Amino acid sequence: MALYKRIYLIGDAFVSFRARALFEFLMASPEYVFHHSDPRFLMTTNKSFFKRLLFRIFRIFDKFLSLHKLVISDIIYILPMGNLIGVEKFISKMLRKKVIGEFYISMLDTYVNDRKIVLENSLKASKLLKLDQNLIDVCNQIVFLNSSEREYYLNLIERQTAYDKTLIIPLATNYRLRSKLPYANLKSSTITLCWWGTFLPLHGLDKIIEAAKYLKLANIDFKLYLFGNSTEKALPYKNQLINLGLESHVFFDYYKNFADKSLENFLIDNCDIAFGNFGDSFKAKTVMVNKVVESISMGLPVISQRTSALNEYFTDLENIIFCESEALKIAEKVIMLSKERNLLNDIGNAGYLLFEKHFSKEAYLNQIIPLLKT
Repeated sequence: MALYKRIYLIGDAFVSFRARALFEFLMASPEYVFHHSDPRFLMTTNKSFFKRLLFRIFRIFDKFLSLHKLVISDIIYILPMGNLIGVEKFISKMLRKKVIGEFYISMLDTYVNDRKIVLENSLKASKLLKLDQNLIDVCNQIVFLNSSEREYYLNLIERQTAYDKTLIIPLATNYRLRSKLPYANLKSSTITLCWWGTFLPLHGLDKIIEAAKYLKLANIDFKLYLFGNSTEKALPYKNQLINLGLESHVFFDYYKNFADKSLENFLIDNCDIAFGNFGDSFKAKTVMVNKVVESISMGLPVISQRTSALNEYFTDLENIIFCESEALKIAEKVIMLSKERNLLNDIGNAGYLLFEKHFSKEAYLNQIIPLLKT
């Protein structure tokens, strides 16, 4: 009997917190050894055709040179946004390997519906669909973040029959310092509102900015900070705030991020309310966006539209503030909370307890470890 299990990891270990948490566990555990080849090492941003071709050849060689490790592995674990190439898929099926995969996002959905850089029904869209389907098909067990997203993605990629081999392990993020909530704790007369993320229609950022117009008309003392890393994609929203005359209330920041803790530190020291998602698409009304979990990990109260996924874990006015996806309704929620400072503290505290129970590193590992043992 082997002294330990061999885990063959596929995908980027640094693309998500849950992948890093799994790595830390495997490195510290005497029960497992693992192999992982960081895909970023053999990627290049060089535009030279020759260099790009050379790196592609290197990646293929690297895969083939690692196949003997896949052959002797006990478990093949596909990290979030990872996938198998053809020969890996063939070997795993031929040798009846245990394959666990984490379905984090759909490639088809991301590039066709969210980013809109691939045309629907195009050859490229067909290839993206095959990638998503391949991940489902090759796995013995496939992990989704919540039941709502499981149903959404299985329907989208036409894999409803795979339901029986799926399980739910929620989104996870790391522990952070607790937010100071300066307005709620009478340290500031200005209520500070924050949003962060990618400038995609999924988030309904235009409604949050329009809500600021109503807050200004109501003479609310507020500031709204918007954090993202693309000045180009932010331009329509920048123009919107200028047209609404909100330059003294709404501020863009393209530089702060969680990686260097600059965003985290700002939110802890200044933020009173964080915003979730207010998009109009079916997906926007289904998923749980990362920023909601990131917010409650700091004890920040969150205003968000009600989505199917949020409904699985959150309760209105207990650990979140649900709101209709309309600018005026968003503004009315902020005005109500500006008069209920104790409620801000209560919701922030309850949200933090929910984070510890469902969305922390410990909660993730408590569910993933038994999966590795079976």
